[in-house]
Amino acid sequence: MTRINSGSAVTTGSRRWLASAVLSSAVLEPLYELNRSWLALLAFAPRYWVANAARSRGPDPVPASLLTLPPERRAIVARCPFSLFTARFNDGAYWLGIADNTAVHEPQPPDTDEGPRQALGGFAELALFFAWHLSRANPPAARVVLGMADQTLTAFEALTLTDLQRLAVSSPELVTPRWPERSAFWLRLLESLPESAAMTDVRLLGLQMLAAEFGPDQPPEVSDRRTTRA
Repeated sequence: MTRINSGSAVTTGSRRWLASAVLSSAVLEPLYELNRSWLALLAFAPRYWVANAARSRGPDPVPASLLTLPPERRAIVARCPFSLFTARFNDGAYWLGIADNTAVHEPQPPDTDEGPRQALGGFAELALFFAWHLSRANPPAARVVLGMADQTLTAFEALTLTDLQRLAVSSPELVTPRWPERSAFWLRLLESLPESAAMTDVRLLGLQMLAAEFGPDQPPEVSDRRTTRA
C-alpha cells in the first residue's frame, strides 16, 4: 500500500499546493463537477477504466466498486483538489504535436455500441474546454489540478476551442482515468468515509503523486513564471 511520507519534500510541496491561493472555489467547483461526471461515466461504461484493454493483466476491482457506489458517495469522492481524469496533460511533446498539426491520429475501430463512446466524447469536450480556459486564466492551477506540463501549457495557448472540439470528436479515448494502474489508491479513495481523516489523507496522497510527477523541488507555484490572467 502506498503511504504518505509526511517528512518528504514531495509531501511538503503537495501540502503547499493544497493551501495555495491558486486552488480557489472558481477552480475547484467546476473541477468537482467534471470529476463527478467522470465517475458517473466510468460507472456507466467501465470498459473506459483501462484505455487499452490489452494492457490489462487481470480483473481490476475498481470498476466493480464504482458500479456499486451510490451517486451521493460519488459526489463526495469527486471533491478532490485534482482531476480524476487526464488527457495526456503531462505529455508536452504530444500536445505540441497537436498544436503544430503534426500528431498522427489513428482511426478508431467501429463501435458496436455508440452510446458509451458518444458519452465519452461529450465529456472529453467539456474536459478539454475546461483545460483550455484554466490554462489561460490560471496556469499554476492548471499544473496543480490537471498535471499540465510546461509544454502542454504552451500548446494550449496555440489551440482554439474549435481545435479541441474536433479532437474530442475524433479521439475521445484521449481522456482516461488518472493513475489506473494504482488500484490501491483508487480503492482507498472510493472506500474512505466522508469527511474522515482517511479521506483527507488520500486526497493529499493524490496531490503528492502529482507533485512527484513534476519533481519535489519544483512545485508549480514556484517554477511557473507565467503571469496569471484574469
